[in-house]
Amino acid sequence: MLTFDFLDARHGDCFLVRWGGPDERAMLVDGGPGGVYQATLRGRLQALARQGGDAPPHLDVVCLSHVDDDHAGGLVRLFRDMRQAQQDGDALPYAVDAVWFNSVEELVDQRAPGLAASVRPLVERAAAGEAAVTASYHQGRDIRNAAGALHLDGNAPFGGPLTEGAEATLDELQVTVVAPDEGALAELEERWRQAKQRGDPDVIAAAYSDGSVPNLSSIVLLLHHQGRTALLTGDARGDRVLAGLRDLGLLDDSAPLHVDLLKLPHHGSDRNVEPGFFEQVLADHYVISADGIRHHHPSEDTLRWLVESRAPDDEYVIHLTNHIPFAEETLADLHENRSFDVDVRGPTDQALVIVIGDRP
Repeated sequence: MLTFDFLDARHGDCFLVRWGGPDERAMLVDGGPGGVYQATLRGRLQALARQGGDAPPHLDVVCLSHVDDDHAGGLVRLFRDMRQAQQDGDALPYAVDAVWFNSVEELVDQRAPGLAASVRPLVERAAAGEAAVTASYHQGRDIRNAAGALHLDGNAPFGGPLTEGAEATLDELQVTVVAPDEGALAELEERWRQAKQRGDPDVIAAAYSDGSVPNLSSIVLLLHHQGRTALLTGDARGDRVLAGLRDLGLLDDSAPLHVDLLKLPHHGSDRNVEPGFFEQVLADHYVISADGIRHHHPSEDTLRWLVESRAPDDEYVIHLTNHIPFAEETLADLHENRSFDVDVRGPTDQALVIVIGDRP
């Protein structure tokens, strides 16, 4: 059985994946923007810990899909609490076995050793003058340093960056990395080469400002557990997700890929997907983590593409982590003569919980 707890991460992502029993295992994926840790994540972790006795909350993995404030901010604060306890000689508030995190520099160096180091002064200059770079740069550094101090660096058991084709098994949870794929890594390398050739920090700043660098580095995971599957896409571009699936032999022209749960890329933005994405990846549960306030997510076009990719009598559920009037109105219009359901997290619910049972 796979259980997903999608927290109110406002305009970001923050959710738990739980599996196995009787000693349930857990993976935390992203932490939402900074206030999410205090508002919901810390309480959710403590509530889960109380179900298991007096031990601190145990997380097999903390996975940061990519360095962007709406995914990383809450994790910076979680690790800050852990580091403070470590420095004070107190018991750690969380038992974490591994941290999965790709720094952009590591991804660039994987293709072009030494290139990231040669461009680092430009990145630091960009971080000093551009807010979008500053937040990502410092958050990535803080999480990387905390993981090292807590002896959680190295992306165990992968032993290096999580890129297309890497695999691991955690107590019967099979994890396949779909992205970043070779195409995304090549684009990242080209960004850094342009910056180096031009000696221009504005190349880096522009890339961070439009989200291309963080989104190209976004980790996409395909999970398998006892016949159940979930595709967790971070903020990756849809074409990069499809390319990774094709490269791994998980998708071809004979039939679409079907998963039990799909977390939509980039909060349902129409900048990250096209209609063909939903025609090639079908799901029983579609999850959109957004609040529709800071950004107009999910896009009405994305919702239309999703629904029109399915037959009118197909049964599936579209889940929203927050009440978003324009999205719910769009879905109500699309629902005519169709069989899908809409599930919205209740305003007093700590999490939107989706349980996918074992197959017989």
